[in-house]
Amino acid sequence: MDRLPGTLPLTRQSVSWRVNAEPFVFLGGGRALLLQVAHPKVAAGVEQHSSYVTDPWGRLFRTVDVMAKLAFGSPAVSRAQAELLAHMHRSVVGATDDGQPYRAMDPDLLLWVWATLCDTALVVYERVRPPLSTRDRARYYEEWKLVAYACGVPPDGCPSTWDDFRSYLACAVRDDLCVTASARSVAHATMAPPLPWPVGPAAARQQQLVTAGLLPADVRAAYGFEWDRDHERELRRFLRAAATVGGVVPRPVRELGMRYLVRRREPLDLPRLRRTGARPTARRMAMLE
Repeated sequence: MDRLPGTLPLTRQSVSWRVNAEPFVFLGGGRALLLQVAHPKVAAGVEQHSSYVTDPWGRLFRTVDVMAKLAFGSPAVSRAQAELLAHMHRSVVGATDDGQPYRAMDPDLLLWVWATLCDTALVVYERVRPPLSTRDRARYYEEWKLVAYACGVPPDGCPSTWDDFRSYLACAVRDDLCVTASARSVAHATMAPPLPWPVGPAAARQQQLVTAGLLPADVRAAYGFEWDRDHERELRRFLRAAATVGGVVPRPVRELGMRYLVRRREPLDLPRLRRTGARPTARRMAMLE
């Protein structure tokens, strides 16, 4: 394996750039978010200290923006994003509904939030692009450890290898996650991307399909999303279509979205989309009836 840089940013020759610059990876945002808030302490922090419940897509886009600059911006920009994250997290303290204290700077919580992003990007990528080789997957994980450290995870806080990371994820899903009312509120709001009619309804359906379909089965069931063979076939058709598109669109074109995020300076602002976009309804939460 080639020598890793000692710190961020990662280059556009990195495996992480290859994975995260694919536009279809952005479809995994809902999955990552719902995995994050399935942890009760993360859900409490989100409910009490952020706009994820009232403005999940605006907040999610801002998270993607920060992470893109953190991982791939210039050294100065990357450092600024790390400092911004630390500043934001220091004030996030409180207690869950059952009285369990939390703080966003807790290494275990930082690790979980980072892990959902690391895992989701690769899960989506490998459904629409050829799977990474064993060597490239190990490289991807080592690169993403640098992102974890910049997010505040202690230097010894990440699982050592990719296989260790997969074991950590499985144990966390089994032992640590519990979908609370706060998490369901976020899920309810997340199921409708802020896009205008007539794009909004179609996009909402595809977002529901991808988000629910790519969640671990136990987590999907805990949220109450319906899922059966018909949904699975529809998801596979959609991802095959995405793979076909990705196979004919040149890579520089596919990377335009990530290049834009890395270079842009102003905060993302979606007021028009929020005014005209689709709104979540109770029926949308009855997953893809």
